[in-house]
Amino acid sequence: MSRLKETARGLLRRAGGRGGIGAATVALVVILLVIVNVIVTALSSKYSWYLYTSPRYEHEIGNSSEIFFSDLDQGRELKIRFCMKQEDLEGDSAFRLVLETARQFSEKYDFISVDFLNIVVMPGNDGADIERYKYGAAPELDENGKNIKKNAIVERSVVFDAGGNDFTVANLQAFFILDSQQYITGYDGERVMSALIHRTLADERPVACFTVGHGEQSSELLYNILICAGYEIRTVDLAKEDLPAGTSLVVISNPLYDFESSAEGSGVTSEIDRLTAFAAEEGSTIFAVLDPLITDLPHLNAYLAEWGLSRREGTVRDMTNSLTSDGYAVKTSFSPSASGEAIRDRIRAFSDADVVLKRAAAIDLAEKEGVTVEPVLSVGRSASIWADGKKTDGEGGYTVAAYAGRENGAGVFLVSSVYMTSSDAIRTNGYANADFIYAVLERADGAAVPLGTKVLLIRTDKLEGVTRGTIRLILVLLAAVIPAAVAATGAIIRIKRKNR
Repeated sequence: MSRLKETARGLLRRAGGRGGIGAATVALVVILLVIVNVIVTALSSKYSWYLYTSPRYEHEIGNSSEIFFSDLDQGRELKIRFCMKQEDLEGDSAFRLVLETARQFSEKYDFISVDFLNIVVMPGNDGADIERYKYGAAPELDENGKNIKKNAIVERSVVFDAGGNDFTVANLQAFFILDSQQYITGYDGERVMSALIHRTLADERPVACFTVGHGEQSSELLYNILICAGYEIRTVDLAKEDLPAGTSLVVISNPLYDFESSAEGSGVTSEIDRLTAFAAEEGSTIFAVLDPLITDLPHLNAYLAEWGLSRREGTVRDMTNSLTSDGYAVKTSFSPSASGEAIRDRIRAFSDADVVLKRAAAIDLAEKEGVTVEPVLSVGRSASIWADGKKTDGEGGYTVAAYAGRENGAGVFLVSSVYMTSSDAIRTNGYANADFIYAVLERADGAAVPLGTKVLLIRTDKLEGVTRGTIRLILVLLAAVIPAAVAATGAIIRIKRKNR
Protein backbone atom coordinates (compact mmCIF):
# COMPACT_ATOMS: atom_id res chain seq x y z
CA MET A 1 0.00 0.00 0.00
CA SER A 2 2.84 2.42 0.84
CA ARG A 3 4.47 1.75 -2.52
CA LEU A 4 1.16 2.55 -4.28
CA LYS A 5 0.93 5.87 -2.39
CA GLU A 6 4.47 6.77 -3.34
CA THR A 7 3.74 6.02 -7.01
CA ALA A 8 0.64 8.25 -6.92
CA ARG A 9 2.60 11.07 -5.26
CA GLY A 10 5.27 10.73 -7.97
CA LEU A 11 2.71 11.03 -10.73
CA LEU A 12 1.19 14.12 -9.12
CA ARG A 13 4.63 15.71 -8.73
CA ARG A 14 5.43 15.07 -12.41
CA ALA A 15 2.01 16.43 -13.49
CA GLY A 16 2.65 19.58 -11.47
CA GLY A 17 6.12 19.98 -12.83
CA ARG A 18 7.25 21.88 -15.90
CA GLY A 19 4.44 21.77 -18.43
CA GLY A 20 2.41 19.35 -16.39
CA ILE A 21 -0.27 21.80 -15.29
CA GLY A 22 -0.70 23.07 -18.86
CA ALA A 23 -1.02 19.55 -20.25
CA ALA A 24 -3.53 18.61 -17.58
CA THR A 25 -5.55 21.75 -18.29
CA VAL A 26 -5.66 21.03 -22.04
CA ALA A 27 -6.69 17.43 -21.40
CA LEU A 28 -9.44 18.58 -19.02
CA VAL A 29 -10.79 21.14 -21.54
CA VAL A 30 -10.83 18.54 -24.33
CA ILE A 31 -12.66 16.04 -22.12
CA LEU A 32 -15.24 18.66 -21.10
CA LEU A 33 -15.81 19.67 -24.74
CA VAL A 34 -16.34 16.05 -25.75
CA ILE A 35 -18.83 15.53 -22.91
CA VAL A 36 -20.75 18.74 -23.77
CA ASN A 37 -20.78 17.79 -27.47
CA VAL A 38 -22.20 14.34 -26.69
CA ILE A 39 -24.91 15.83 -24.44
CA VAL A 40 -25.93 18.56 -26.93
CA THR A 41 -25.95 16.10 -29.84
CA ALA A 42 -28.17 13.68 -27.94
CA LEU A 43 -30.60 16.41 -26.87
CA SER A 44 -30.75 18.03 -30.32
CA SER A 45 -31.42 14.64 -31.89
CA LYS A 46 -34.17 13.84 -29.40
CA TYR A 47 -35.89 17.24 -29.38
CA SER A 48 -35.06 18.32 -32.98
CA TRP A 49 -33.05 21.36 -31.94
CA TYR A 50 -31.35 23.29 -34.72
CA LEU A 51 -29.82 26.68 -35.48
CA TYR A 52 -31.37 28.18 -38.64
CA THR A 53 -29.87 30.75 -40.95
CA SER A 54 -31.62 31.50 -44.21
CA PRO A 55 -29.00 31.29 -46.99
CA ARG A 56 -29.21 33.76 -49.84
CA TYR A 57 -28.82 31.80 -53.04
CA GLU A 58 -27.57 33.45 -56.21
CA HIS A 59 -27.58 32.26 -59.81
CA GLU A 60 -26.02 33.85 -62.87
CA ILE A 61 -27.12 32.86 -66.38
CA GLY A 62 -24.42 31.73 -68.78
CA ASN A 63 -24.01 31.88 -72.55
CA SER A 64 -25.96 28.75 -73.45
CA SER A 65 -28.96 30.77 -74.69
CA GLU A 66 -26.94 32.51 -77.41
CA ILE A 67 -27.01 29.47 -79.71
CA PHE A 68 -30.48 28.47 -78.49
CA PHE A 69 -31.97 31.85 -79.43
CA SER A 70 -30.08 32.17 -82.73
CA ASP A 71 -33.05 30.92 -84.79
CA LEU A 72 -35.54 33.36 -83.19
CA ASP A 73 -36.80 36.65 -84.64
CA GLN A 74 -35.20 38.92 -82.07
CA GLY A 75 -36.88 41.93 -83.60
CA ARG A 76 -40.07 40.98 -81.78
CA GLU A 77 -40.66 42.19 -78.24
CA LEU A 78 -41.26 39.67 -75.47
CA LYS A 79 -42.43 40.63 -72.00
CA ILE A 80 -41.86 38.46 -68.94
CA ARG A 81 -44.76 39.44 -66.69
CA PHE A 82 -45.05 38.50 -63.02
CA CYS A 83 -48.43 38.40 -61.26
CA MET A 84 -46.97 38.57 -57.75
CA LYS A 85 -46.33 42.01 -56.25
CA GLN A 86 -42.80 43.20 -56.84
CA GLU A 87 -42.01 43.71 -53.16
CA ASP A 88 -43.40 40.27 -52.27
CA LEU A 89 -41.43 38.59 -55.04
CA GLU A 90 -38.19 40.35 -54.14
CA GLY A 91 -38.67 39.39 -50.49
CA ASP A 92 -39.23 35.68 -51.16
CA SER A 93 -36.00 33.70 -50.63
CA ALA A 94 -36.79 31.19 -53.41
CA PHE A 95 -39.09 32.84 -55.96
CA ARG A 96 -36.80 35.89 -55.99
CA LEU A 97 -34.43 33.79 -58.10
CA VAL A 98 -36.95 33.67 -60.96
CA LEU A 99 -37.22 37.47 -61.02
CA GLU A 100 -33.44 37.85 -60.97
CA THR A 101 -33.07 35.39 -63.86
CA ALA A 102 -35.68 37.28 -65.87
CA ARG A 103 -33.86 40.55 -65.23
CA GLN A 104 -30.57 38.97 -66.33
CA PHE A 105 -32.18 37.84 -69.59
CA SER A 106 -33.60 41.34 -70.15
CA GLU A 107 -30.16 42.84 -69.61
CA LYS A 108 -28.57 40.36 -72.01
CA TYR A 109 -31.18 40.66 -74.80
CA ASP A 110 -32.79 43.90 -75.99
CA PHE A 111 -35.98 42.16 -77.14
CA ILE A 112 -36.80 40.94 -73.59
CA SER A 113 -38.34 43.13 -70.87
CA VAL A 114 -39.74 42.51 -67.39
CA ASP A 115 -42.86 44.00 -65.78
CA PHE A 116 -45.59 43.21 -63.25
CA LEU A 117 -49.32 42.58 -63.62
CA ASN A 118 -51.80 43.70 -60.98
CA ILE A 119 -54.32 40.85 -61.03
CA VAL A 120 -56.43 42.45 -58.26
CA VAL A 121 -56.93 46.09 -59.28
CA MET A 122 -56.05 45.51 -62.98
CA PRO A 123 -55.18 49.13 -63.92
CA GLY A 124 -54.79 50.30 -67.53
CA ASN A 125 -54.52 47.43 -70.00
CA ASP A 126 -53.87 44.80 -67.32
CA GLY A 127 -57.51 43.67 -67.30
CA ALA A 128 -57.64 43.12 -71.07
CA ASP A 129 -54.31 41.30 -71.03
CA ILE A 130 -55.42 39.02 -68.21
CA GLU A 131 -58.58 38.13 -70.14
CA ARG A 132 -56.42 37.32 -73.18
CA TYR A 133 -54.19 35.08 -71.10
CA LYS A 134 -57.19 33.27 -69.65
CA TYR A 135 -59.17 32.72 -72.85
CA GLY A 136 -56.83 33.49 -75.76
CA ALA A 137 -56.84 36.37 -78.24
CA ALA A 138 -59.82 34.77 -80.05
CA PRO A 139 -61.81 32.97 -77.32
CA GLU A 140 -63.48 29.68 -78.14
CA LEU A 141 -67.05 29.08 -76.95
CA ASP A 142 -68.44 25.99 -75.24
CA GLU A 143 -71.86 24.47 -75.89
CA ASN A 144 -73.43 27.05 -73.56
CA GLY A 145 -71.87 29.99 -75.39
CA LYS A 146 -69.35 30.73 -72.64
CA ASN A 147 -65.65 31.37 -73.20
CA ILE A 148 -63.49 28.28 -72.73
CA LYS A 149 -60.86 28.99 -70.10
CA LYS A 150 -57.36 27.91 -71.16
CA ASN A 151 -55.20 29.27 -68.35
CA ALA A 152 -55.66 30.13 -64.70
CA ILE A 153 -53.98 33.43 -63.80
CA VAL A 154 -53.02 33.46 -60.13
CA GLU A 155 -50.48 35.25 -57.94
CA ARG A 156 -47.73 32.74 -58.80
CA SER A 157 -48.30 32.93 -62.56
CA VAL A 158 -45.56 34.13 -64.91
CA VAL A 159 -46.56 35.11 -68.45
CA PHE A 160 -44.23 35.19 -71.45
CA ASP A 161 -46.04 37.51 -73.84
CA ALA A 162 -45.09 38.30 -77.45
CA GLY A 163 -48.55 39.66 -78.36
CA GLY A 164 -51.76 38.12 -79.66
CA ASN A 165 -51.91 34.38 -79.10
CA ASP A 166 -48.14 34.14 -78.81
CA PHE A 167 -47.92 33.83 -75.04
CA THR A 168 -47.07 31.11 -72.54
CA VAL A 169 -48.31 30.92 -68.94
CA ALA A 170 -46.16 29.18 -66.32
CA ASN A 171 -46.13 28.86 -62.54
CA LEU A 172 -43.23 29.97 -60.34
CA GLN A 173 -42.84 26.40 -59.08
CA ALA A 174 -42.07 25.24 -62.64
CA PHE A 175 -38.61 26.82 -62.38
CA PHE A 176 -37.61 24.65 -59.40
CA ILE A 177 -36.76 21.03 -58.78
CA LEU A 178 -39.04 19.45 -56.18
CA ASP A 179 -38.60 16.21 -54.26
CA SER A 180 -41.33 13.66 -53.53
CA GLN A 181 -42.50 15.80 -50.58
CA GLN A 182 -42.74 18.89 -52.84
CA TYR A 183 -39.81 20.59 -51.12
CA ILE A 184 -37.47 22.66 -53.28
CA THR A 185 -34.10 20.94 -53.79
CA GLY A 186 -32.80 22.85 -56.81
CA TYR A 187 -33.33 25.81 -59.10
CA ASP A 188 -33.44 25.11 -62.85
CA GLY A 189 -34.63 28.57 -63.82
CA GLU A 190 -32.10 29.29 -66.57
CA ARG A 191 -33.07 26.23 -68.61
CA VAL A 192 -36.81 26.55 -68.04
CA MET A 193 -36.91 30.28 -68.72
CA SER A 194 -34.82 30.05 -71.88
CA ALA A 195 -37.11 27.22 -73.06
CA LEU A 196 -40.27 29.27 -72.40
CA ILE A 197 -38.81 32.28 -74.22
CA HIS A 198 -37.93 30.08 -77.20
CA ARG A 199 -41.29 28.32 -77.12
CA THR A 200 -43.18 31.63 -77.19
CA LEU A 201 -41.22 33.16 -80.06
CA ALA A 202 -40.49 30.11 -82.23
CA ASP A 203 -42.30 30.02 -85.57
CA GLU A 204 -42.70 26.24 -85.56
CA ARG A 205 -42.61 23.42 -83.03
CA PRO A 206 -41.29 20.05 -84.19
CA VAL A 207 -43.33 17.04 -83.10
CA ALA A 208 -41.87 14.28 -80.94
CA CYS A 209 -43.98 11.12 -80.69
CA PHE A 210 -43.65 8.58 -77.88
CA THR A 211 -44.71 5.10 -78.94
CA VAL A 212 -47.36 3.37 -76.82
CA GLY A 213 -48.89 -0.09 -76.72
CA HIS A 214 -45.81 -2.04 -75.64
CA GLY A 215 -45.77 -1.34 -71.91
CA GLU A 216 -43.46 1.63 -72.40
CA GLN A 217 -42.29 3.27 -69.20
CA SER A 218 -41.47 6.80 -70.28
CA SER A 219 -39.50 9.05 -67.99
CA GLU A 220 -41.17 12.31 -66.97
CA LEU A 221 -37.74 13.92 -67.09
CA LEU A 222 -37.33 12.88 -70.73
CA TYR A 223 -40.68 14.56 -71.46
CA ASN A 224 -39.41 17.72 -69.77
CA ILE A 225 -36.14 17.63 -71.69
CA LEU A 226 -37.97 17.41 -75.01
CA ILE A 227 -40.46 20.14 -74.05
CA CYS A 228 -37.57 22.43 -73.13
CA ALA A 229 -36.02 21.63 -76.52
CA GLY A 230 -39.14 23.06 -78.14
CA TYR A 231 -40.90 19.84 -79.14
CA GLU A 232 -44.64 19.36 -79.16
CA ILE A 233 -45.15 16.04 -77.38
CA ARG A 234 -47.62 13.45 -78.65
CA THR A 235 -48.15 9.71 -78.33
CA VAL A 236 -48.73 7.26 -81.17
CA ASP A 237 -49.93 3.66 -81.32
CA LEU A 238 -48.19 2.45 -84.47
CA ALA A 239 -50.37 -0.67 -84.54
CA LYS A 240 -53.41 1.53 -85.26
CA GLU A 241 -52.25 4.80 -86.78
CA ASP A 242 -49.61 6.56 -88.80
CA LEU A 243 -47.30 9.14 -87.32
CA PRO A 244 -48.83 12.64 -87.32
CA ALA A 245 -47.65 15.19 -89.87
CA GLY A 246 -44.63 17.19 -88.77
CA THR A 247 -43.11 14.39 -86.69
CA SER A 248 -39.33 14.63 -86.70
CA LEU A 249 -38.58 12.48 -83.63
CA VAL A 250 -39.92 9.10 -82.52
CA VAL A 251 -39.06 8.03 -78.96
CA ILE A 252 -39.10 4.35 -78.00
CA SER A 253 -38.77 4.41 -74.22
CA ASN A 254 -38.27 1.15 -72.36
CA PRO A 255 -40.85 -1.13 -74.06
CA LEU A 256 -41.70 -4.38 -72.29
CA TYR A 257 -43.26 -6.05 -75.34
CA ASP A 258 -42.19 -6.38 -78.96
CA PHE A 259 -43.32 -4.35 -81.96
CA GLU A 260 -45.43 -6.01 -84.66
CA SER A 261 -43.93 -7.03 -87.97
CA SER A 262 -45.71 -8.31 -91.07
CA ALA A 263 -44.64 -10.76 -93.74
CA GLU A 264 -43.46 -9.28 -97.02
CA GLY A 265 -46.33 -9.03 -99.52
CA SER A 266 -49.01 -9.55 -96.88
CA GLY A 267 -50.56 -6.14 -97.51
CA VAL A 268 -50.65 -5.45 -93.77
CA THR A 269 -48.98 -2.25 -92.52
CA SER A 270 -47.25 -3.19 -89.29
CA GLU A 271 -45.54 -1.11 -86.62
CA ILE A 272 -42.10 -1.96 -88.04
CA ASP A 273 -43.35 -0.91 -91.49
CA ARG A 274 -44.37 2.49 -90.11
CA LEU A 275 -40.98 2.91 -88.43
CA THR A 276 -39.29 1.98 -91.70
CA ALA A 277 -41.40 4.50 -93.64
CA PHE A 278 -40.66 7.21 -91.10
CA ALA A 279 -36.91 6.57 -91.25
CA ALA A 280 -37.02 6.93 -95.03
CA GLU A 281 -37.99 10.60 -94.63
CA GLU A 282 -35.33 13.26 -94.65
CA GLY A 283 -34.10 14.33 -91.21
CA SER A 284 -36.18 11.84 -89.21
CA THR A 285 -34.74 10.48 -85.96
CA ILE A 286 -35.56 7.47 -83.79
CA PHE A 287 -34.42 7.80 -80.17
CA ALA A 288 -34.45 4.38 -78.48
CA VAL A 289 -33.84 3.94 -74.75
CA LEU A 290 -34.09 0.23 -73.93
CA ASP A 291 -33.89 -1.82 -70.75
CA PRO A 292 -30.96 -4.28 -71.01
CA LEU A 293 -32.97 -6.84 -69.01
CA ILE A 294 -35.79 -6.82 -71.58
CA THR A 295 -34.27 -8.78 -74.45
CA ASP A 296 -37.29 -10.65 -75.83
CA LEU A 297 -37.95 -8.06 -78.55
CA PRO A 298 -37.07 -10.01 -81.73
CA HIS A 299 -38.79 -7.70 -84.24
CA LEU A 300 -37.46 -4.47 -82.71
CA ASN A 301 -34.00 -6.00 -82.31
CA ALA A 302 -34.06 -7.11 -85.96
CA TYR A 303 -35.05 -3.59 -87.03
CA LEU A 304 -32.17 -2.06 -85.07
CA ALA A 305 -29.81 -4.67 -86.55
CA GLU A 306 -30.74 -3.36 -90.02
CA TRP A 307 -29.12 -0.12 -88.86
CA GLY A 308 -26.05 -2.01 -87.67
CA LEU A 309 -26.97 -1.84 -83.97
CA SER A 310 -27.21 -5.00 -81.85
CA ARG A 311 -27.40 -5.31 -78.08
CA ARG A 312 -25.45 -7.96 -76.20
CA GLU A 313 -26.90 -10.11 -73.46
CA GLY A 314 -26.00 -8.96 -69.96
CA THR A 315 -24.93 -5.64 -68.45
CA VAL A 316 -21.64 -3.79 -68.23
CA ARG A 317 -19.75 -3.83 -64.94
CA ASP A 318 -16.59 -1.90 -64.04
CA MET A 319 -15.24 -2.05 -60.50
CA THR A 320 -12.61 0.64 -61.25
CA ASN A 321 -14.72 3.30 -62.97
CA SER A 322 -17.95 2.64 -61.10
CA LEU A 323 -19.73 5.10 -58.83
CA THR A 324 -21.32 2.33 -56.76
CA SER A 325 -19.92 -0.62 -54.85
CA ASP A 326 -21.61 -3.18 -57.15
CA GLY A 327 -19.75 -1.85 -60.21
CA TYR A 328 -22.82 -1.31 -62.40
CA ALA A 329 -23.09 2.53 -62.35
CA VAL A 330 -20.20 3.46 -64.62
CA LYS A 331 -18.69 6.68 -65.91
CA THR A 332 -18.49 6.69 -69.70
CA SER A 333 -16.21 8.43 -72.15
CA PHE A 334 -16.92 9.90 -75.56
CA SER A 335 -15.92 7.68 -78.45
CA PRO A 336 -13.43 8.97 -81.06
CA SER A 337 -16.01 9.08 -83.87
CA ALA A 338 -17.36 12.10 -85.74
CA SER A 339 -20.59 12.09 -83.72
CA GLY A 340 -18.85 11.25 -80.45
CA GLU A 341 -16.36 14.09 -80.80
CA ALA A 342 -18.98 16.61 -81.98
CA ILE A 343 -21.23 15.81 -79.01
CA ARG A 344 -18.25 15.91 -76.64
CA ASP A 345 -17.13 19.33 -77.93
CA ARG A 346 -20.62 20.82 -77.47
CA ILE A 347 -20.81 19.55 -73.89
CA ARG A 348 -17.24 20.47 -72.99
CA ALA A 349 -17.93 24.08 -73.99
CA PHE A 350 -20.02 24.30 -70.81
CA SER A 351 -19.15 21.39 -68.53
CA ASP A 352 -16.42 18.88 -67.62
CA ALA A 353 -18.96 16.43 -66.18
CA ASP A 354 -19.25 12.87 -67.48
CA VAL A 355 -22.25 10.88 -68.67
CA VAL A 356 -23.17 8.11 -66.24
CA LEU A 357 -25.06 4.93 -67.09
CA LYS A 358 -26.27 2.21 -64.77
CA ARG A 359 -26.78 -1.39 -65.86
CA ALA A 360 -26.11 -0.64 -69.51
CA ALA A 361 -25.87 -3.26 -72.23
CA ALA A 362 -22.96 -3.31 -74.63
CA ILE A 363 -23.80 -2.53 -78.26
CA ASP A 364 -22.13 -4.29 -81.18
CA LEU A 365 -21.76 -2.26 -84.37
CA ALA A 366 -21.87 -3.70 -87.88
CA GLU A 367 -21.35 -2.10 -91.28
CA LYS A 368 -24.51 -1.76 -93.35
CA GLU A 369 -24.86 -0.50 -96.89
CA GLY A 370 -25.93 3.14 -96.96
CA VAL A 371 -25.61 3.48 -93.19
CA THR A 372 -22.85 5.14 -91.18
CA VAL A 373 -22.64 3.48 -87.76
CA GLU A 374 -20.74 5.33 -85.02
CA PRO A 375 -20.02 4.65 -81.35
CA VAL A 376 -20.89 7.66 -79.17
CA LEU A 377 -20.23 6.51 -75.59
CA SER A 378 -17.93 3.75 -74.38
CA VAL A 379 -16.60 2.32 -71.12
CA GLY A 380 -13.02 1.59 -70.05
CA ARG A 381 -10.80 -1.44 -70.59
CA SER A 382 -11.41 -2.59 -67.03
CA ALA A 383 -15.10 -3.21 -67.80
CA SER A 384 -16.68 -6.63 -68.25
CA ILE A 385 -20.10 -8.05 -69.11
CA TRP A 386 -22.14 -9.97 -66.56
CA ALA A 387 -25.31 -12.02 -67.07
CA ASP A 388 -27.17 -14.14 -64.51
CA GLY A 389 -24.51 -13.36 -61.92
CA LYS A 390 -21.68 -14.65 -64.11
CA LYS A 391 -18.96 -12.89 -66.06
CA THR A 392 -19.47 -13.59 -69.76
CA ASP A 393 -16.87 -11.28 -71.30
CA GLY A 394 -13.88 -9.36 -69.96
CA GLU A 395 -12.56 -7.63 -73.06
CA GLY A 396 -13.63 -4.11 -71.95
CA GLY A 397 -13.90 -0.96 -74.04
CA TYR A 398 -17.56 -1.65 -74.94
CA THR A 399 -19.81 0.76 -76.81
CA VAL A 400 -22.84 1.65 -74.65
CA ALA A 401 -24.47 4.33 -76.85
CA ALA A 402 -24.38 4.55 -80.64
CA TYR A 403 -25.79 6.45 -83.61
CA ALA A 404 -26.50 5.16 -87.10
CA GLY A 405 -27.30 7.63 -89.87
CA ARG A 406 -28.11 7.70 -93.56
CA GLU A 407 -27.29 10.25 -96.25
CA ASN A 408 -30.80 11.76 -96.10
CA GLY A 409 -30.20 12.78 -92.47
CA ALA A 410 -32.38 10.02 -91.02
CA GLY A 411 -30.91 8.14 -88.11
CA VAL A 412 -31.29 5.97 -85.04
CA PHE A 413 -29.77 6.66 -81.62
CA LEU A 414 -29.62 3.68 -79.26
CA VAL A 415 -28.71 3.40 -75.59
CA SER A 416 -29.59 0.31 -73.57
CA SER A 417 -29.83 1.79 -70.09
CA VAL A 418 -32.96 3.25 -68.51
CA TYR A 419 -30.71 5.13 -66.07
CA MET A 420 -29.90 7.59 -68.85
CA THR A 421 -32.88 9.72 -67.76
CA SER A 422 -32.81 8.98 -64.03
CA SER A 423 -33.44 11.92 -61.71
CA ASP A 424 -30.05 11.47 -60.01
CA ALA A 425 -28.31 11.80 -63.38
CA ILE A 426 -30.45 14.62 -64.84
CA ARG A 427 -31.16 17.06 -62.01
CA THR A 428 -27.57 17.85 -61.16
CA ASN A 429 -24.44 19.58 -62.39
CA GLY A 430 -22.37 16.55 -61.39
CA TYR A 431 -23.30 14.50 -64.46
CA ALA A 432 -23.80 15.52 -68.09
CA ASN A 433 -26.73 13.22 -68.97
CA ALA A 434 -29.17 16.05 -69.71
CA ASP A 435 -26.66 17.96 -71.84
CA PHE A 436 -25.79 14.71 -73.60
CA ILE A 437 -29.42 14.15 -74.63
CA TYR A 438 -29.64 17.75 -75.85
CA ALA A 439 -26.42 17.35 -77.84
CA VAL A 440 -27.71 14.13 -79.43
CA LEU A 441 -30.98 15.84 -80.42
CA GLU A 442 -29.07 18.80 -81.81
CA ARG A 443 -26.78 16.65 -83.95
CA ALA A 444 -29.27 13.98 -85.00
CA ASP A 445 -32.50 15.98 -85.34
CA GLY A 446 -31.21 19.51 -85.82
CA ALA A 447 -33.15 20.66 -82.76
CA ALA A 448 -32.47 24.01 -81.07
CA VAL A 449 -31.65 23.05 -77.50
CA PRO A 450 -30.90 24.77 -74.14
CA LEU A 451 -27.60 22.96 -73.74
CA GLY A 452 -25.21 24.15 -71.05
CA THR A 453 -27.54 25.63 -68.43
CA LYS A 454 -26.66 25.11 -64.77
CA VAL A 455 -28.74 23.83 -61.86
CA LEU A 456 -28.47 25.69 -58.55
CA LEU A 457 -28.63 23.07 -55.81
CA ILE A 458 -30.66 24.34 -52.86
CA ARG A 459 -29.99 21.42 -50.57
CA THR A 460 -27.64 18.55 -51.28
CA ASP A 461 -25.08 16.41 -49.48
CA LYS A 462 -24.28 14.05 -52.34
CA LEU A 463 -20.75 13.36 -53.49
CA GLU A 464 -21.00 13.02 -57.25
CA GLY A 465 -18.61 11.88 -59.93
CA VAL A 466 -16.23 9.94 -57.64
CA THR A 467 -15.50 6.43 -58.94
CA ARG A 468 -14.71 3.37 -56.84
CA GLY A 469 -11.13 3.48 -58.15
CA THR A 470 -10.70 7.04 -56.93
CA ILE A 471 -12.19 6.15 -53.54
CA ARG A 472 -9.78 3.23 -53.17
CA LEU A 473 -6.86 5.48 -54.08
CA ILE A 474 -7.91 8.04 -51.44
CA LEU A 475 -8.29 5.30 -48.83
CA VAL A 476 -4.82 3.95 -49.62
CA LEU A 477 -3.37 7.45 -49.29
CA LEU A 478 -5.15 8.14 -45.99
CA ALA A 479 -4.77 4.71 -44.42
CA ALA A 480 -1.34 3.63 -45.65
CA VAL A 481 0.80 6.14 -47.54
CA ILE A 482 0.36 9.16 -45.26
CA PRO A 483 0.68 7.20 -41.96
CA ALA A 484 3.76 5.40 -43.36
CA ALA A 485 5.31 8.73 -44.36
CA VAL A 486 4.63 10.19 -40.91
CA ALA A 487 6.06 7.09 -39.20
CA ALA A 488 9.18 7.15 -41.38
CA THR A 489 9.72 10.85 -40.72
CA GLY A 490 9.32 10.31 -36.97
CA ALA A 491 11.75 7.41 -37.02
CA ILE A 492 14.38 9.44 -38.88
CA ILE A 493 14.04 12.36 -36.48
CA ARG A 494 14.27 10.04 -33.45
CA ILE A 495 17.37 8.33 -34.78
CA LYS A 496 19.10 11.65 -35.54
CA ARG A 497 18.33 13.03 -32.07
CA LYS A 498 19.51 9.83 -30.44
CA ASN A 499 22.84 9.84 -32.32
CA ARG A 500 23.73 13.54 -32.07
